[in-house]
Amino acid sequence: MISNITSNKRVAIILLSILVFAMIVLSSFHGMDVQIDGEDIDGVGGFFGIVLGCGIAIVAVVFALGLTGMVLAGVAMLLCVIFAIVLGSLALAMLPLLFPVLLVVGLVALFSRRKTA
Repeated sequence: MISNITSNKRVAIILLSILVFAMIVLSSFHGMDVQIDGEDIDGVGGFFGIVLGCGIAIVAVVFALGLTGMVLAGVAMLLCVIFAIVLGSLALAMLPLLFPVLLVVGLVALFSRRKTA
């Protein structure tokens, strides 16, 4: 049912919902005194001040989470590189032990080829 709603109707429903939510929030701040620099802040100014503060807080949280995610991704990439280096050095260290096996496998592969004319 929601997919049948056009984008204009969806925007109108979202705006109407925000306005209803704003009115409910505004009515809940009745009688609250907030003073900034000795001036009372109430009503619409206080509401939009709180909304602005919440918006700044949301942006700060998103920025902090994004930065934390980038740092963790960088650490994960660094750990993958270190793991690859450790495995590579282990493979190079084990190469002398594998040399006789590789020699036998190479000789068998060399002499088992069929000649094609």
